[in-house]
Amino acid sequence: MPRRRFCSICGADLDDTSPHFSTCLECYLKEHPLFTLPSNFNLKVCMDCGNHARHEEWNPSSENDLISIIKEAIFDYLLKSLVKKQGLEFNIILDENSIKYNSKKRIDSLEFEIAGSLKTNKMMRHVERLRVRIHHDLCENCTKLRSGMYYKSILQLRVDDASYFPFLSKVINQVQQFVEKQFKQDHGQYIVKMEDKERGVNLYLSSNELMNHIISFLKNQYHFLLKRSKKLVGRDIQKGKNLYRLTSLLKFLPIQKGDIVIIDRTDEYVVVNISKKIIVLRNKAGMKLVKNFEDFFKLKYNIIRHAESSS
Repeated sequence: MPRRRFCSICGADLDDTSPHFSTCLECYLKEHPLFTLPSNFNLKVCMDCGNHARHEEWNPSSENDLISIIKEAIFDYLLKSLVKKQGLEFNIILDENSIKYNSKKRIDSLEFEIAGSLKTNKMMRHVERLRVRIHHDLCENCTKLRSGMYYKSILQLRVDDASYFPFLSKVINQVQQFVEKQFKQDHGQYIVKMEDKERGVNLYLSSNELMNHIISFLKNQYHFLLKRSKKLVGRDIQKGKNLYRLTSLLKFLPIQKGDIVIIDRTDEYVVVNISKKIIVLRNKAGMKLVKNFEDFFKLKYNIIRHAESSS
């Protein structure tokens, strides 16, 4: 007759589910918890964009509401390594009765129940309680964005005269929509400010990377002259390098293939083709006119019909 086994801690009968020869499952997990967490956890959350930080380095958040952002941060900072190293899975449950607010009616602290178990054996589980203290702050990017003063590059958008401002307004709207999408992916990409100029507008940008992204975006839709320049604005003492602010000037050619234009107030031409180097036109008599792209900007011309409105 097999000998009965008993838990050495609580005296309960041991069966095949007992993880250790001398203790029951419940006592074993009390003595050997799957994981341990700090009882208190301090977290910084950006008031504007929702980025979060445990210490100094800010990390982007993929969530929109504060509770989801906090849960995401708990997983990133405390649980992710346990999932990878120990094969655990977690459920983060908010205790809604634990929420406390500060004098500005923002959440000051709240508590979560962290339930974890082995992926391969759901019976091996453990629960801990975590108190989270929230510090509402501004991340570096949002601090710069609010100040409206810090920028790394300037994008100058220009047309020949005020008659092309409606065209330029369309371009600017497209750029703003493009940058909004970039900002959702990377909160370090944004337009710091816009400044009207005599023949266009200046866009002050948060990064050189964003300037290059905008130029590539516009190249797929419009024709323009591009001139780049840089200005020395300081020196990085630690790296021993000069710091430059980059400027890109885009002078738009507001015509496209199929447009009808009058050149020098006399001859009427159809735009046959536009490339990076040349513009090909043809008059009513069938004579071809070929102009260098840059030289075309020196001509006096009027657009009398756009391709999309021609019959």
